[in-house]
Amino acid sequence: MTMPIPLISQDDAPRVLAAAYGKYLGAVSATQANTPCLLLVMPPTWNNRYQALLYEQAGLRQYIPIGVGDPGILKHISWPGPIVLHAHWFSGYFNNSRDEVEASTRLDVLCEDILAFRTRTDAKLLWTAHNIFPHENRFPAVFLRLRQWIFENFDAIHVMQQEHVSVLEREFSRKAPATFVVPHMLYSGSYPDGISVDVARNYYDIGPEEFVFGYFGSIQPYKNLERFLSVFDQLQQQSQRPVTAIVGGVPSDAETVLVLKQRWGMSPRVRLLMRNIPDHEIQYIHRAADVMVLPYGETLNSGAAYMAAGFRLPVIMPDGMASRSLDGLGVVRFDSTTPNGLLTVMFEVMEGRRGRYDEDALAQVQADAVSTRFFNALDQMVVR
Repeated sequence: MTMPIPLISQDDAPRVLAAAYGKYLGAVSATQANTPCLLLVMPPTWNNRYQALLYEQAGLRQYIPIGVGDPGILKHISWPGPIVLHAHWFSGYFNNSRDEVEASTRLDVLCEDILAFRTRTDAKLLWTAHNIFPHENRFPAVFLRLRQWIFENFDAIHVMQQEHVSVLEREFSRKAPATFVVPHMLYSGSYPDGISVDVARNYYDIGPEEFVFGYFGSIQPYKNLERFLSVFDQLQQQSQRPVTAIVGGVPSDAETVLVLKQRWGMSPRVRLLMRNIPDHEIQYIHRAADVMVLPYGETLNSGAAYMAAGFRLPVIMPDGMASRSLDGLGVVRFDSTTPNGLLTVMFEVMEGRRGRYDEDALAQVQADAVSTRFFNALDQMVVR
């Protein structure tokens, strides 16, 4: 199991950093005891395993990941060796902003904090492009200015597919700095996976003869869950075989949750699990399903698709950037511009169509292989 990244605060910064450095020295031999690189993770997240898996090889590669939730803390951080500030998601820093004006002021402070930190410590700045903009994109002018500032000031951009670089450059009207490609990883081994299909289906009161369409991920508008369940309604009316749909995940958008509950909350064929899904239950959703349906609007990447691939399930997705990274990983694509595209593919999967799993493709996205590639790229940025 992966462990969460430790979070540093203003009050405990010296203590946490000293303890991390001492722990590193105690774990390596004298011949290996080079000054490790401090890898500041901003912000850390615990609601999925992406960061923990990406940094799996950190200790072996002489990096020490420490989480930074508030960029204002950067002024309290000092380190005797190299530093990389690895930024992931920024939208959380603007959650309480009332309008674009307040969000713009917060952006100014964020930029000043990061640049002052780089000037003082000579830290390298890296951004992982999880998406073009935050999915909710509440402050489009501010988020565009933030992305443009990143392209103008960061040392490198990590993308998960090469084609993302041109997409980002076009959207931000800026030439990207140095870039490197490291794909998303499978989540295999980081969540429990030890139950049978029968046990999983019994848990949700689903019969063995039913065909189950599953969804796992946050409940947000861009996930197009209303479309999924509307198409599912059509399918169950036309199908000779009994079918069930499971929708499970964190209720991130209240309006979407309300619509789903009003339309399908009482349906005997739909299981709505719109709540925080504990780690041990993730396997139940996937083992109960015959296929996972992820009918997203356009997005660069999909962690849920890699979760499904770890369970060796077919994954139905629209043809687009996110699904193109899944060749050999069980993807079954549909044309989202065709009125019956999703319905047709759902029927085809029921009748036996399955996405192909290729052993070479799987090997390239195992967590240890992805982490190794990431630190190989990071080593090119760091002067020890």
